[in-house]
Amino acid sequence: MEHTQPEEAVAEDEELVHVDASFEPLVPKFLTNRKKEVVTMLGALTTQDFETVRTIAHGMKGAGGSYGFDRITEIAACIEQAAKAGDALTIKRDLPVLGSYLDRVKVVYE
Repeated sequence: MEHTQPEEAVAEDEELVHVDASFEPLVPKFLTNRKKEVVTMLGALTTQDFETVRTIAHGMKGAGGSYGFDRITEIAACIEQAAKAGDALTIKRDLPVLGSYLDRVKVVYE
């Protein structure tokens, strides 16, 4: 017997996030902007511009929680702390994790 998944099933590599429905018009642009910020931080990291990385990560940390994306807040907080410490290795490790999360996140509006 063949097993089919419901349409709303989440693929194994997706991250499911429940967001207040009032944010629905804002979330696509929010996520797009966070992806751009990851690229900006990667560029800043190549020149050891830890202040730019710290500033962007700090803003992302606050915005993530405001929109209900707790994982963004967690990763951005780690990046912010690493930037304060000048820890390029941790930033290099965490930025791809953040980028991957942004690519995989699936939003459910409630």
